[in-house]
Amino acid sequence: MAISNIFIAGMDKCGTTPLSDWMVANDLAEDRVPGIKEPALYVNDEPHPGKFRVPTGRPLLDATVIYSKSADHIRLLPEHETRIVICWRNQFDRSWSCYKMMKVFERSGPEFDSYFLSFWNRVGAKEVRRRTLFETVEQYYPRRLSGVFKGYIEKEMEHIRTHSFLERVEYEIGFHLSRRQWPFCSVLSGGFFYQPIRMLLEKYMPQDIAVISVNQLADPNRRRQFVREVFEKDVETPDVPSFFSNENIEIEEPKPDFHDRKFDTLRACFRYDLEQARELVKQTLFGDSLLDHAGLDRYFTEQTR
Repeated sequence: MAISNIFIAGMDKCGTTPLSDWMVANDLAEDRVPGIKEPALYVNDEPHPGKFRVPTGRPLLDATVIYSKSADHIRLLPEHETRIVICWRNQFDRSWSCYKMMKVFERSGPEFDSYFLSFWNRVGAKEVRRRTLFETVEQYYPRRLSGVFKGYIEKEMEHIRTHSFLERVEYEIGFHLSRRQWPFCSVLSGGFFYQPIRMLLEKYMPQDIAVISVNQLADPNRRRQFVREVFEKDVETPDVPSFFSNENIEIEEPKPDFHDRKFDTLRACFRYDLEQARELVKQTLFGDSLLDHAGLDRYFTEQTR
């Protein structure tokens, strides 16, 4: 099957940016919208020239990580000649990374400008400027209700700025249990892996879905297998730069000790979700062979205190 579409559809803060950069830099794919990693074309049914592009030699890449979180978004994605890539990382670490990003989103200065501009400063980008969080997600919502959604987002961002990570976790768990949905700007939602895989499997063939941990592509044999099976090309490529872009950004709050028993409730939720998700992943293109199991299980040991 000739591959026309590549979607890195999740999960956020799991290495999707370096992976998409690597795909483009090594001519494995080209941005569906030049210079844009996350064009979010399929969050609604509005026409956009990028939706009607025909690939000319390389598949078209869209790395909008929110797609996998919504059945409505998945429904709008192309079905044929398509590969879906999902990245996993330790659930605690990615949630902390997401919290840090939200915490500093509105801050200014060279360090923060460099970090946030890197998401849009790709080859072919027409405009490079700082955006507010609402500007990055405005197209996800009906325009006539944009003021309402902007208010929700600003309220949640203020909560993140004024509360600790543990306080945010407790708030989000309570919100989710009472309303059966996550709050806007959730730092936890992207750390639950079962539901996205289940929804993708309802639409796509298992062999069309690749679930990986980006650091596992450091091994040249695994990397070559990934390229061969996803892109149907048997070529050598350089290593994927496995890094998480805000690791060096400091905030006033130190990283928590996730072995601490005050995280036991979240630990139980993450452990159960991961157990269920792993069973589904066994059906997919690589099974669980390209997952960093030791990293995923890091805080599930009995060394809690």
